[in-house]
Amino acid sequence: MKGLLLSVLLSGIFFTAFSQKNGILFHRMNEPKENAFSLLVPKGWIVEGGALRLLDANIAGANNMVECKFDMSVKKDAAGSVMIRWLPDMLCIDQKNAWGNREGAVFNNCLVRRKRDPVSFMLQVAVPYAHPAATNVNVKVTKPLPGMVARYNALVDPAVKTVTNMSYQAVLIEFTYQENGKSYMERMITVIEDYGMNGGGLWKNRETMLIRAPENELAGWEPVLEVIQNSGIWSMSWIAGEANGQRQRSGLINLTQQELQQMDKEINDDKQRTNSEINKDMYLTLTGQNEYKNPFSGKIETDTDNWKNRWVNSSGDIIYSGDASYDPNHDPDLNVSGFRRSVPRQ
Repeated sequence: MKGLLLSVLLSGIFFTAFSQKNGILFHRMNEPKENAFSLLVPKGWIVEGGALRLLDANIAGANNMVECKFDMSVKKDAAGSVMIRWLPDMLCIDQKNAWGNREGAVFNNCLVRRKRDPVSFMLQVAVPYAHPAATNVNVKVTKPLPGMVARYNALVDPAVKTVTNMSYQAVLIEFTYQENGKSYMERMITVIEDYGMNGGGLWKNRETMLIRAPENELAGWEPVLEVIQNSGIWSMSWIAGEANGQRQRSGLINLTQQELQQMDKEINDDKQRTNSEINKDMYLTLTGQNEYKNPFSGKIETDTDNWKNRWVNSSGDIIYSGDASYDPNHDPDLNVSGFRRSVPRQ
């Protein structure tokens, strides 16, 4: 029954949103600021924001200038009526440890912000940041994310965890609200990293992201948003430059090729684990994934199985279709060529 309902939702939404009766085209597009990574983006959608570098210590403290942050959204239209967005991680110091400095000030090279649990952080900080015009926010669901907590706990160096009493909390909330006269449904997740009693009040938000759509339409848009979420490919040249820049600022030498190869493996492994945990909770109506052989590279790629057919080209663009006889190369609505069918691995 769920599969039938999802099929009905997909056919109605995609016909309206994409004006494509048989196939849905996703272009692979680079992060617009620094080409740090690429994503699959539906034809006609908007990529906004991207890499965020804080260049003034007075904004959020010198500790938030060391690493690149990202504030980026992929939107169906200028208003973001359907949208996925990633919000920046910020290292903060609890206001109780900031010697009377107000929230939003800078103290000890960090942003002063009262330490919050995940739900309070999302409702009091993330939602106003992402949706300053939102009104009548009404939380429908609050769900702890133990899988995300376990993943972060496993990544912490045991010696660091012992010294800092590092701990994590992760939660998903689903809520409705009004913005500029329209009603929306949204899901948001975040992980709160707490440096503990020995950490001097330091804490940080991680993996803060959201998906939204008009109220009562979110379930139907999940397959599209999930494709975007799972499609990220980091640029190793960007990773190397970013890592070397941080090392040089710390007085260390450049990364070796062996270190880069290990970093590439760790990034890909971590991405798969992270997306697996996010998918379990953020996208509630998905049917699963499958492994497909890329006809150009020969590589095996894990992707959604919400559509019967998957077509790719040499640039990494993908077209999904539920019509077994469909060939996108002959689709006048798309006007494309060079696509080959990517079949499930036997």
